[in-house]
Amino acid sequence: MIALLFALLLAAIVLAWRDQWKWSYILFAVTILLSIYWLDFHATSKLSIHL
Repeated sequence: MIALLFALLLAAIVLAWRDQWKWSYILFAVTILLSIYWLDFHATSKLSIHL
């Protein structure tokens, strides 16, 4: 999942570099939303620690 987030950010950077700002902003917003979801998933998941 983290690799996907980095790939999406790279794609947003490449789109911005190629002057396709609209798609770059959209892809960046999607990446931020997925990052927030991923953070929430890890912050609220139950830890299973077996000693």
